[in-house]
Amino acid sequence: MKYRKSALSAAIVACLSFNAHAQEASQAPSPTEQATQLDTVTVTGYRGSLEKSQAVKRSANAIVDAISAEDIGKFPDTNAAESLAHLPGITVDRQFGEGEKVSINGTDPALNRVLINGQTIASGDWGGNPTDTSGRTFNYTLLSPEIIGLMEVYKTPEARIDEGSIGGTVIVHTRKPLDLPKNTIRGSVGYNYNDRSKDGNPRASALWSWKNDAEDFGFLVSATHDKQSISRAGIEYWGYATGLPATATITGEGDPAEALLPVGISSSYFQQDRERDGLQAALQWKPNERNEFNLTGIYVKGKYDNFSQARYVCPACSLGQITSATIEDGYVVAADVDGDAYAQHDFNLRESQVETRSLHLRHDWYGDNWTFTTQAGTTSAKGGKDPEYLMKTLLLSGGFDFEYDAKHTIVNYDNNDASNWGLAPGQQYGGQYYETSRDKERYFQFDATQDVEWGPIHQVQLGYKYTNHDNGVSSRGNAVDVVSALNLTEILGGLSPSGLYDGLGAGGDLASWPVADLGKAIAYFNTLEPRGPYNFNYGPSFDVKEITTALYAQANFESGKWRGNLGVRYVDTSDKSLYWVNNNSGSYDRALANRSYYKPLPSFNVAYDLSEDMVTRFSAAKVMARPRYGQLAGTLDLNDQEFTGGGGNVDLKPYEATNYGLTFEWYFAPSSMFAAELFRRDISNYVVTDTTEQQLTNPISGVSGVYSISRPINVADATATGLALNYQQAFDSGFGINANYTYTDTDTSTELFLPYVSEHAYTITPYFERGPFNVRVNYGYRSEYFNQVGRQNSSVYADTYKQLDLIAGYQINELFGVTLSATNLLDDTYYWYDTEKRTPLGVYKSGRNYQVAFTFKF
Repeated sequence: MKYRKSALSAAIVACLSFNAHAQEASQAPSPTEQATQLDTVTVTGYRGSLEKSQAVKRSANAIVDAISAEDIGKFPDTNAAESLAHLPGITVDRQFGEGEKVSINGTDPALNRVLINGQTIASGDWGGNPTDTSGRTFNYTLLSPEIIGLMEVYKTPEARIDEGSIGGTVIVHTRKPLDLPKNTIRGSVGYNYNDRSKDGNPRASALWSWKNDAEDFGFLVSATHDKQSISRAGIEYWGYATGLPATATITGEGDPAEALLPVGISSSYFQQDRERDGLQAALQWKPNERNEFNLTGIYVKGKYDNFSQARYVCPACSLGQITSATIEDGYVVAADVDGDAYAQHDFNLRESQVETRSLHLRHDWYGDNWTFTTQAGTTSAKGGKDPEYLMKTLLLSGGFDFEYDAKHTIVNYDNNDASNWGLAPGQQYGGQYYETSRDKERYFQFDATQDVEWGPIHQVQLGYKYTNHDNGVSSRGNAVDVVSALNLTEILGGLSPSGLYDGLGAGGDLASWPVADLGKAIAYFNTLEPRGPYNFNYGPSFDVKEITTALYAQANFESGKWRGNLGVRYVDTSDKSLYWVNNNSGSYDRALANRSYYKPLPSFNVAYDLSEDMVTRFSAAKVMARPRYGQLAGTLDLNDQEFTGGGGNVDLKPYEATNYGLTFEWYFAPSSMFAAELFRRDISNYVVTDTTEQQLTNPISGVSGVYSISRPINVADATATGLALNYQQAFDSGFGINANYTYTDTDTSTELFLPYVSEHAYTITPYFERGPFNVRVNYGYRSEYFNQVGRQNSSVYADTYKQLDLIAGYQINELFGVTLSATNLLDDTYYWYDTEKRTPLGVYKSGRNYQVAFTFKF
């Protein structure tokens, strides 16, 4: 039987079975020889992980980066997204203190795809993260790193890989039982602690893999448990608006009528327990040399219950009571608000459970010159709020004063005592809200590969794929009113924790304030009668059904020092969006929108071996990315606490881009390399968020007001051009270094910027590994970047962010080891601002995390 295995596939198999070469030759072998030599000597540890990742990168025809596990069940970081941050061209957003969203080569995380073993994995959201909307990406916090053997990042596409990404596609390879030794047992037991929440929690993982003596049948089971307590403190601003009264005494220079003052200033306190349990199973059967069956399943269940409190003043709600103000450079930076001003204390409990399921069946048939692969599967996820309790009290009497700059915020009340907060009979205490998000996909795929001898073309690949995707949200809610007067002292939980706002520049009554007790607040809520039956919340509810079919053809070629592939992927997409629209008569009508389009997507990748240790690559491709599912429906969801809202746009077009890449790679020593990558993304139909002010009445709560409504729109064109550098070197002394730097320049045809793109980003990881001991330090930096269009049509930017992590391990003996890790050691401030750093929008800290883990293997 004649069967050709590519150098890349050999490298991937070797990584998943943890075999890597450990030669000490002065020159690195050719890509094919390297993949073959990976089957000789086992190398584990961080250096081994880098070595195996280099083998995958070097053997690829496209522009690819990779992260490999250090050992079975041992990934370099406790979070998969944090590991990806060590690669050039990749930045991570850490809004809640850990990596959740990944940006690749200057693109929004929603424009990058995550595939598990080459297929989509459904993703649910817990309803409280504004960046975790109904998208097409995956929340990395749900992905246990223990099940990962290898992550590849395809920065340039090949026709055989699913479409849908502009930045890049992350392919996660999980374990196969026949690739591992018989009766492999790996596991860990650990404990993690957050110094801001002052809470610690256990975590554990275990993996067992078995195969028969004939090594043609095996199964694998992996289970994980992880719990993390998050305590995030923040100072928030609700945008800026004009409206100073003419009667106010003005200090400073500037036109009072044009001066911008904070709409609201809030001290927030967010507490969340993230508890995740995961189970992965795999069956592998090779009945003969021509057939192979693989059945894999993944189940992840996460609980994201959280209790958040925010107490805010609203200068824009009390404009007529502003008696004096200080203006600097067109902004009201201080003011006195007298009389009975408006201020509110919100305390919300959100109970949320997220579940993700995936079942995948694959059959490979190997002929003399043909390989046929058939795949079918389903993946589903659900999440949301089950339920969310919205509760509040109001300032009863007196006013307040405030002052702020880029580093400090001070608010003082005339009377800050807990007894000065409450509600009068008949006022709304809050409401109860249920929301269910669902995501499901079914797919079928057939691929055929033929080995040929057509001059330089040695292999032809053909394929077909059908997917049926359903994504939607449904919600209902109600409101409750107090019957007799309520005072905060009746549900008081003391003062906010001492030191909670350290490092955030909070002063006066922002730094210490009376907080509600969760148990007392919910107990009081349950004594109140709802306003009649629950109302279906038409505005944010939708259902999007999407059917795609794809055909592709790809030719792989190799001649002398040249190798690569050329192909085209033809994609047909049909969307049907169901949603509700307000008919302006107190009710809603069902609406239906249909859209269909097709796209041919050609791609070309070529690599040239300049020498035995130098490679250069070039790539050009047409790519596309579809908008988020929620953006494809004309929904509208209102937030009465912040008077904001968001919805979709049925007229959105898919993103389109022409991508180019050029790289140079020098593998100058074992476990060492230098690589430079030039990339460019010419993007059309880019989707950004536009915000307008609208007078609306919430049909659920009956609250009326001027809401800031955000909807997605297509803007004309955008480009992202950049340079990514990567340097890795292992020294004989046991020391080594892994460093990367990325420069990205973006340009748009409008005043709106590309989100999540930092101009400068780098990571530096020096490490030491000798004998049973290893230690490494990860330092990451990213410059400021545009995030979104926010309240009051503000341009939300995230400021420079720095991350410092330390990981140390000691292998006690062949069976047991211990690992200590400390992440976010700098506890850097996550700082949002409106265009200029002097106008803050959000200032947050999430605390440092410490973890100890004991590992075992048999």
